[in-house]
Amino acid sequence: MENMQPGIYQHYKGGKYELLFVSEHTETQDELAVYRSLDDNKIWSRPASMWQEQVTVAGKLRPRFQWLEPAHPRYPEAAVGPIIYNDQREIFLIKNPKCNGQWTIPGGHVEWGEKMVDTLVREVEEETSLRIDQIEFISATDGIRPKHFLKEKHFIFLNFFAHLAGGEPQLSNEMTEYLWIAPDKALKELDLADSVKDLLTTFIERKLKDEDADDWEGKYKRALADYHNLLKQSAKDKEEFVKFAVGDFIQDILPVYDHLKMSVSSLPDSEKASAWVQGVEYVLRQFKEILGARGVAEIKTVGEKFDHNLMEALEGTGERVAKEVMPGYTLHGRVVRAAKVVVEN
Repeated sequence: MENMQPGIYQHYKGGKYELLFVSEHTETQDELAVYRSLDDNKIWSRPASMWQEQVTVAGKLRPRFQWLEPAHPRYPEAAVGPIIYNDQREIFLIKNPKCNGQWTIPGGHVEWGEKMVDTLVREVEEETSLRIDQIEFISATDGIRPKHFLKEKHFIFLNFFAHLAGGEPQLSNEMTEYLWIAPDKALKELDLADSVKDLLTTFIERKLKDEDADDWEGKYKRALADYHNLLKQSAKDKEEFVKFAVGDFIQDILPVYDHLKMSVSSLPDSEKASAWVQGVEYVLRQFKEILGARGVAEIKTVGEKFDHNLMEALEGTGERVAKEVMPGYTLHGRVVRAAKVVVEN
């Protein structure tokens, strides 16, 4: 049906859902909307015609489900980008409409079956009409919700240096402005995306200083320093990986833990002394101990000051949490699920 694209919608009563796809009933051939609750991950379906209905609220017609935004991908997106330099030691920077007015570098997503370098050459030519050569891979860095990007994204940036081989810059829908500028001047005078600042600093340290250095001792010392930095970074990365490797599993098991807690808390007092309830409570204690041993902690809410980094307010105004609708959790200090709460003054 028209106007039913997968993404995030809000029900007129307030709940948020992800429309996964539109299916067809095997017997009636009626179209069905298949969707997922963002609160408890339950999967639902209803006739597509009902999904698109208008309902009357406070005397006004409004959609039963209101489109909000595209669904975020579950996994990070790999993106390539180069510092392009010319023979005058200038670098090429652009302004992309997606990047909140900051200066950045050309680049884009790695397509299925495409090599990184092929992506780099293609994206640069598509966005700028330039040709590049002498391509050097430099680093892979995290781009988790980059501030300069207008949409909320999680990238893995694959960073390169590349020499200008030819072509003249041509404006495009992904390059509304461009300039050639000295790297040190760009750092001092331009509003650069954070990821570009780091890459530009690396370019100055590695490319320009290496070209100026005429003694092998200096190169040896820099290489040795890079090696030691690599060892330190590798040890840190390994430690971080071990800490957070269970993150996906924790997110999958938390709903089970929550449902067990709710099943016990909703029982009348007369039943809480029964053997089966005590057994469930014992299992809950084991659950809590195991989660705690893995670095999982429940976020304190009721009576606490509202913290937008840890909580999501569903109702009310004010700075104090009055009620917890759904518990939230952290893993080694990082939020894996924000607590859903009601606030008051």
